[in-house]
Amino acid sequence: MSFPEGPRKPGEQSALEDEADHVDHAPTDGLISTVRESIRRHVRTWADRYVEMRVEARTDGRT
Repeated sequence: MSFPEGPRKPGEQSALEDEADHVDHAPTDGLISTVRESIRRHVRTWADRYVEMRVEARTDGRT
């Protein structure tokens, strides 16, 4: 079998596969990552906060 960079030995990765492994897909600092993390945190905690607010709203008038 022939490849653009020449024949490969069994178990050997091609140069294209090597490059794909070393790419940093998402920066961990900066405006976009900060906003993205804020949205993720909001999504994780929103359901619990909503239930707490509903329970509080229903119990405040009764006691």
